[in-house]
Amino acid sequence: MVKAKNAIAHCLALVLVFSLVLGQLACAPSVQAASKRITITDSLGRTVRVPYAPQRIIVTNSDTAEMICALGAANYLVGVSDTCLKDPLLKPKLKKAQDVGKWNAPNVEKIVALRPDIVFGYPGYTKDEVIVKLQKAGIPVVLLDCYKWKTLAQDIRTLGKILGKEKQAAEYIAVIEKYQKLIEGRTKKLPLAKKPSTYVESYTDYSSVSAGSGGAQMLEAAGGKNIAGGFRIPYPKVSPEWVLAQNPQVIIKAVSSTSVPSGLGESAEAMKKKRAEIMSRPGWKKISAVQKGRVYIVSSDIWTGPRAVVGIAYMAKWIHPGLFRDLDPAAIHKEILKKFHGVEPKGAWVYP
Repeated sequence: MVKAKNAIAHCLALVLVFSLVLGQLACAPSVQAASKRITITDSLGRTVRVPYAPQRIIVTNSDTAEMICALGAANYLVGVSDTCLKDPLLKPKLKKAQDVGKWNAPNVEKIVALRPDIVFGYPGYTKDEVIVKLQKAGIPVVLLDCYKWKTLAQDIRTLGKILGKEKQAAEYIAVIEKYQKLIEGRTKKLPLAKKPSTYVESYTDYSSVSAGSGGAQMLEAAGGKNIAGGFRIPYPKVSPEWVLAQNPQVIIKAVSSTSVPSGLGESAEAMKKKRAEIMSRPGWKKISAVQKGRVYIVSSDIWTGPRAVVGIAYMAKWIHPGLFRDLDPAAIHKEILKKFHGVEPKGAWVYP
């Protein structure tokens, strides 16, 4: 009788231990990814030890999400920010991915419950408390821009190294660097006097771009003289009167593809309306860019991010039409979308 009781107690103990082990495994990153780890440096200069070729990825940075898809690793995405699930280019590839909240305020508890091997976020926008909570759960956090033109190639290289997609990353970099050399090879030779004064307006009205912003880097590459370049903050707020006083020769307005419908599968109607609104702002009829019709709208899909080279190509052609008669931005876009996403560029990304 005693032996029977001891046997039962032994079995119960084993069941309890087994349950505890399963519980630990359920909260831990996947075993496959833990077998090999590498050390990388992210966009903030943080040294992070990460699993090589992770099998379960969560990303709150939509630019990094696009790049992960472009490198052929979409199947490993188990969680993404809500903006990714609204993107017509990304959504069809995210069938396994769950919504983990907003890009700048993700649901940490849900992220942990999904047992990711790694989490990618935006540098400067991912809160320290989020990083600490994830690290305490044993989840490495990597912060990559994947939207700033000057560091895009390095970010892609780092991402390729983490994902085990070094070859695909090199192929993507080769495409953007091919056109970078073509465009910047001409614009860098231009003296300042030959660069038309340009007002770039970001998604929010009268929010321009300056030091350190992705938009300012794009404008520099395209050969424009940034009228807001003297500000020491990335996104300076300006006034209508200030823009009028600067009298820019070119105006470029970036619009969110969700607030001003544009991009894959969309028409140019909303961008056309936005352009008309800008040109009819009080007093702006006196601005050179408005008088000469040099006001352009560009969708967020190609405004900074992995496809920034397409946006730069359009900007270069708008700012220096004579210098870039041979440049075909639409063809560049088609090359990237077909080669890395397997889709035709049917939609509207710029106007006019």
